[in-house]
Order: sequence, then structure tokens, then C-alpha cells
Amino acid sequence: MTLPPIPAIDEILERLKAIFPEGMPDRGYLVRDMTAKVVFTALYVGAIEGEDRWLAPRHVVRMGHHQASQQSDAGRNDYYAVMTKAKSPPAAPDRWYADNSREPLRDEVIRQGLVPMNAMMEKPAIPTTSPLGRYALQRRFADLFDPGLAGVPFGDAADAWRKVNLSPAALARAALMRASASTASANIIVNLPGGGSVVLPPGPSPTITKAVVEIFAPAFLGEPRVAWISDSASKAPFRNAPLEKVLQIILDRAELLPDVVLVDINPAGRPGAVLLVFVEVVASDGPVTEQRRSAILDLIAASPRKYRPDDAVFVTAYADRAAGAARRTMHALAWRSFAWFLSDPKRLIQLHDGPPRPISSLL
Repeated sequence: MTLPPIPAIDEILERLKAIFPEGMPDRGYLVRDMTAKVVFTALYVGAIEGEDRWLAPRHVVRMGHHQASQQSDAGRNDYYAVMTKAKSPPAAPDRWYADNSREPLRDEVIRQGLVPMNAMMEKPAIPTTSPLGRYALQRRFADLFDPGLAGVPFGDAADAWRKVNLSPAALARAALMRASASTASANIIVNLPGGGSVVLPPGPSPTITKAVVEIFAPAFLGEPRVAWISDSASKAPFRNAPLEKVLQIILDRAELLPDVVLVDINPAGRPGAVLLVFVEVVASDGPVTEQRRSAILDLIAASPRKYRPDDAVFVTAYADRAAGAARRTMHALAWRSFAWFLSDPKRLIQLHDGPPRPISSLL
């Protein structure tokens, strides 16, 4: 990869003080020398969002001034390779920190400082005991350290970054995402509405599935029930046989059903009716497309109950609007379907294809 240019550590520290001004909570974690060296090392090895390179505390504590001065791409790539692959990588003779500095560096600077401030991201599904790297600078935060960005343009860029990333809503969204990611390395228990639970294997898709059942369903459905849960890593799907019998729909993998089938047994404004909610969980690929929607509508129309299109709702669930899965697949979503994001759990995106209406009527 082409590695970014890096300002001097003193310059990084000054920029951190400008980005995180006086009065910010936990500012002490963000404007110390150790934080500047974490940012320097992340830039040095290219641990930046979208590059699939991840920083571990040992990348920082085993760095030294001589290594830091080796700023050719070859030297930087070699350092990343050695630190990443070796079980006991060598430390620079003039190393910045001793190994026992890892905990304050990881806990105070990264976990309590940069990650909560949307400056750094954490890779999910990495066990806490793993020596593998798990941290990377958020792309827009890393851009603030471009040596070519200085003076008034830097001040304007820092101000714009703060408005987007340090608002109460942005910080709350980030906290929710981190809480969800923390469940990704252990079996995930999905608590079903109406009682009972389902255990899913660890991973990003089951994490979103849990949120669909526990957060999306009670927020947007009148009286939700779960008819079906399937995950690619599961050996067998969960199926609610009594509910399936009442619905008179045969739920089967061969029908290419989505990951979750919810049933609203008391939909608002539809007394005595049920609403079928087909949810596709997208951690990497596989949204509700026009073809998928049409196939499922054909399936339910063939039921003895002869369901109509208005009896079904289609939802594609993502972790976050900025996630790669959403950026790659949003263009393929079916009209008359919805998109829901774990990071914005109270909001829905509707793909409406009805007759044109005045914009004012949509406000």
C-alpha cells in the first residue's frame, strides 16, 4: 500500500491539542505524548480505516527514534510485517516504552481516549487475549495529520471533524457500536420477544441479528414474534413450528429465506391482521434485492392464506451507514423495502416507489 506522509511527533501533539480543545471530557487522555506516539505509529504502519492494517500496542512500545526516522515505504512495511508476524518481535534499542507500558497505552490512550472520541476504530471478533492488532485510525481523523494541511485549512478541517464526530448523537452512536462489537468474540444469546432465547455463534452477522430481534422489533412492530432465525455459521436454523403452522407458510432454507422472519401479530392500524417482516442481515453481502423480494412475495402468495404484498415488509439490516457492506450494497436494495442500521436504531430508510408527492407532504 502507499503509506501516508507523517508529521513530526511534536507536530502531532500540537494538532491533538487543537483538535481536542480545553474543556473536553477526558482531554488528558487525548493530548499527552503517548497519544501522539500512538497516532504517529498508526500512520507509520498504515493502520487506517479501509486499509485492513491494524495496530497493536506492541507496535508502539517497541518503536524507537531510529526506527521512526526510517520513513521509506519499504522500511515502514518491514516494521509492520515483523511486528505483526513474529511471536516475539525485537524491540528497538532506543525503544520508546517498556513492555509494561502496554496497559496504560491500550486502556487510557486508546480505549478510554481515541476510540470513544471516534478517532480510532476497533476491529471486532478479536479475542481479548490475542496479540493481533485490532486498532486503526478513523480515515477522516487520520486526514487531519496530513503535513500539507496547515494553518486556516487545518483549523477549518478540525472544526468540521469535531462537528461530525463529537456531537452527542455521534458519541452515543459510537458507544452503541462498541457495545455491539464487544459481543462478537463469544456466543451470542438472542432474547426472543414473548420469552425464550436462541444461541448463535460469534460474529458480526449474529451481532446484527441480535439487535434486529431485541432492538428493531420492539421499536417498529406492535407485538413482535420470531418465526425464523438462520445464520450462515449455524448448523440449523431456529424455527417457531407452532407459529409457522398458524401462518401456513413452510419456512425452509431452500426457499432462500432471509436471515430473520418476524411476525407482528398486532400491527398498528390493522386489527385482526398479521404482518410478515423479512429481514436480511448484511455484514458483508446479500441485501433484499428486487429479485429476492419478488421470490418471497411469490412464496407467501402460494400459501393457503394467500398473503398479499401489503402483508409483507422487507428490511435490510446493517451495522452502520458508513460500513463497507452498506456502501457496497445500498444501490441494490429493492424498492418498497427498508434499511435499518444498528448504529441508528430509532431510524429507518424507506425506498418509496409510489406516485410522486410534494416534498412538503413528506416532512
